[in-house]
Amino acid sequence: MKLTSGPIWEEMLPADYVVLTDVVLCQTGLPVALMSIDVVATALGQRVYRGEVELRSGALQSIHDSFCAILADKICGEIGAYELRKYRRTGAASAYVHYLIAMQRRDRNDLPSLLRAQKSLGRAVQLSPDFVPALAQLARTKTLEWLERGSADRTLLLEARHLAQRAHSYDANDSASLRELGHAALYLHDLAGAREHFEAAHELAPNHADLLVDQADVLTHLSRHDEAEAKISRALSLNPLAPDDYYWIAGAVSFFRREYRQALSRLSAMESPGLALRLMAASAAMLNDKQAAAEYREQALARDPAFSVDKWQSLYPAPNPDDTAHYLDALLLAGFPRGV
Repeated sequence: MKLTSGPIWEEMLPADYVVLTDVVLCQTGLPVALMSIDVVATALGQRVYRGEVELRSGALQSIHDSFCAILADKICGEIGAYELRKYRRTGAASAYVHYLIAMQRRDRNDLPSLLRAQKSLGRAVQLSPDFVPALAQLARTKTLEWLERGSADRTLLLEARHLAQRAHSYDANDSASLRELGHAALYLHDLAGAREHFEAAHELAPNHADLLVDQADVLTHLSRHDEAEAKISRALSLNPLAPDDYYWIAGAVSFFRREYRQALSRLSAMESPGLALRLMAASAAMLNDKQAAAEYREQALARDPAFSVDKWQSLYPAPNPDDTAHYLDALLLAGFPRGV
């Protein structure tokens, strides 16, 4: 009540931004109202964003959770864009700005991009040691770096787990840190722990499509492929403009369900297939498309000349032995070398 009286940004608790809302009934005789949203930068009293949302009374209860999530994402997105514009104008970067710069690079999972993102996230954590989103994303880049390097040394995974545990200690209700604990556990061969972390994260954010993808991933490693398909299909329906890792995991689910054509279709939707080229070669080989299998294999080996089937088997969590044999046979059929 105090904050709604007088000039809000003069007496309120310290905040960089204020979100003001108002609801006005439409003069149409229909049960429709307009909610206006203003985002104000408190330092200058400057409006950063203004928008309007139509509200229909009959639908509000059923869409409440998703509506709030979308609205919060929109507000945060506008604040983030404003912060980046201010950074480009002044050159002054806060912990949040370093985090935003890193997140702009996160969709490119090649090693140079990951290392640049790590640098920005490291600066964010230096400036704000308890900045949970930066800690969680830094953990994620460590796991992705391990995947890119394909090394038997699991130091990067242990670093990722430590960073995620640190983030979780600051905010036990943060789903992102639990998600990264799950990722680290998955590649440390703790499949039960990975599933437990992903399920705990999902309880905190039940409508988060990324967490459905993670659950599909661990269910695939546990050889529960029909359950994995239900999860990944739901995730793709929630996020039609999905990032590459959705299609990579979706392709893996299809492959292990022996839906090789669907696997290739899903994997082909990736903008940067990267490590998924091996799975594309395996899927093409199982379809007896030798030319496509050879093309994908050569692209994969050009990217990672040291790859061998035996090396893959030693690095990654083993599902059902039949599934392991299925994938290894497909890789060999595609022409990948067995060992070094």
